Amino acid sequence: MIADIISSKKYWITVCFIGIGFIIIFSSIEHLMQYGGIAFDSFLKEKIENGRWIRYVLSRLVGGLLYGMIMGYYFELKKRKSNR
Repeated sequence: MIADIISSKKYWITVCFIGIGFIIIFSSIEHLMQYGGIAFDSFLKEKIENGRWIRYVLSRLVGGLLYGMIMGYYFELKKRKSNR
């Protein structure tokens, strides 16, 4: 069952959409909590100019991918069980 779900194209499309949504929501909440509002100048100075942008981007991509894979698998498994 795992191989069937992971090999399907629909699963990976779901993973992408859920992952992108997670990245946007998580990054927005973290930004608001860390800077106390919208502060793009402070964000750019801290993350981009100090050379920490690679770590920032990689952490977002890995987190979004893992969350998307877990939730995508859950949704596909739930859908397949309900169709039985």
